[in-house]
Amino acid sequence: MKKNRRNTLGYLSIIAVVSSVVFFFLPIDDKIDAIIIGLTSLLGIGFAIASKEVWYVLIGTILNIAMLGMSYLLLIGAEFSKL
Repeated sequence: MKKNRRNTLGYLSIIAVVSSVVFFFLPIDDKIDAIIIGLTSLLGIGFAIASKEVWYVLIGTILNIAMLGMSYLLLIGAEFSKL
């Protein structure tokens, strides 16, 4: 794979994190928000691993796993608030 394509995949991983943060602060339904953040984070983890650049793999994976955890906590909080 060319280095330019690896950089593009790394940038897409960072963009996935940014879009997850944006969706976290949008006032949408909590379950839909958690699903969108979770899927975007999984996609970002895939982009980070596919980039095969150490910098993008580390940063992209760590940040996307953090947002995946936030979506899980958002889902738990939404269910807990209904009790």
